[in-house]
Parts: sequence; C-alpha cells; structure tokens
Amino acid sequence: MNKFPHELAMGDVYMSPMLPVCAAALLATWLTTLLMNRLSISRYVAYPSATFLTILTAFILLLDSVWIRV
Repeated sequence: MNKFPHELAMGDVYMSPMLPVCAAALLATWLTTLLMNRLSISRYVAYPSATFLTILTAFILLLDSVWIRV
C-alpha cells in the first residue's frame, strides 16, 4: 500500500486530505477556547485572536502528523 497521502474521493469530487484535518482542527480549537473561557483562563491572554490562530496551527500540525503521516 502506498504510504503517501492521496485524495479523498466523495462521489466524483476529489478533495485534499488537509480538508478534514483543518475542519477537525477548527472544531478542536473552538472546543479548547470554549473550555478556556469556562475556566477563565482566557483573561490571561493578551491577544485572543492571535491565540486562537496559534492553537489552530498547533492542532493542524498535530493532526497532520497523526492522520496524514508524510
């Protein structure tokens, strides 16, 4: 079996494997920020939008290394 990532086929449409990785990372980031808001950790954050993008990038890199494995 080929270990390189390949396109995901849904019907006749081919999608990049990064699409579900980014969607899962976005969902995980929303849940993480929701948890941070519930625990009042977000009051220690100076730039919430930059923190959101940083957490999103970390989740994308984590899921990319686990899911796609290039």
